[in-house]
Order: sequence, then structure tokens, then C-alpha cells
Amino acid sequence: MHSLLHDLGHGLATLSYLADGLRTDPALPGDAAHRLQLMELELDRLLELVELRAAQRSEETFAPRELLNQLVEVKSLSGTAEITLRADEGVRLRTDQTLLWRMVSNLLDNAVRAAGSGGRVEVAVRHAEPGGVQIEITDDGPGFGRGPRGSSSLGLGIVLALAQRCGSDLRIEPAPGGGTRALLVFPAGCAA
Repeated sequence: MHSLLHDLGHGLATLSYLADGLRTDPALPGDAAHRLQLMELELDRLLELVELRAAQRSEETFAPRELLNQLVEVKSLSGTAEITLRADEGVRLRTDQTLLWRMVSNLLDNAVRAAGSGGRVEVAVRHAEPGGVQIEITDDGPGFGRGPRGSSSLGLGIVLALAQRCGSDLRIEPAPGGGTRALLVFPAGCAA
């Protein structure tokens, strides 16, 4: 496994260097430059995972809106569902950003797959009672367990384990009006 991570790390680093070189091309249109920036952010997160920096839990206080916005933008470019983000003002969270990225990325992948072509997915971050933070990913698909087959059970298992490491709670429930809602609930001690 260690040798596989080593080789994967080299490949990701090469892609990162290529992206850096492309960014300086003056002929690169603005939209392509923005997509390239999103790609670089994803590559940086993957490099963190491969280099095992993410294995050491690194808590920090941050506004999750920016991280969630990046994920929504990336998934919007790669999927067929419409994805929106709603964020309460002033929400701050104390947790590991890489672990949060992994959890939301897995949940968002599942929601986009369930919503399907022309479907809708909403990501929301808000203050939760009493004093915590809640991140919701809601889709308008057919409901949990009735959508297209994929790797959702593996992804949900990963999210559950990561949520426990972060001291948060994962809940999967029917969404009002159909579909599925996944909730990551962080207790008051994680809110900042």
C-alpha cells in the first residue's frame, strides 16, 4: 500500500506541476482559468491525503462556506444535476478541513448520482441548536436505496467513520417532498 501511495503521489504532483505551467498561459480564457484553479484545489487536497498529512487530525477554526463553495463548483462542472449552496452568515466551525472535504465530497457525489440528469441538489450550512453547526446535502432523487447503484455504501461508511473522528453526527433521512437529506451535525464545541 505504501508503494501505491508513493506512486500515486508522484502522479498527482506531476498533474499539479502541469496545471501550474498552464495557468501562466496568456491565451487561457477566463472560464478555463477558473476551472483550472478549481482543479488545482482538488489536486492539492488529494496530495494532502496521499502524503498522509490528513492522517493526523488537524483542527482549525474556519468559515466552511468557502470549502463548500469549491466543492459545489467542482461537482457542478462534473455532473448533470443542478447544485446550489445556501450558507448562514457568520457560521464558523472548528474541525479538520480535509476530513470535512472528504465527508461532504462523498455525500455530494451520492446526492448528484441520486438526483440524476436534470435533478437538483442543495448544500446548506447553518447554525444548529443548541449552538452547533449543521451541514445538509439534499437531493430530489427517488430516495435512499432506490437510486442508481454506485459506491454509495462505501462512501457512507467512510463518512460515518470520519464524522466520528470529528465528533459530529451523520444522519440520513427522507427529504421533505421526496429525495434524501444527509446531515452532518457538529456539536456546540465545534462551532466557533
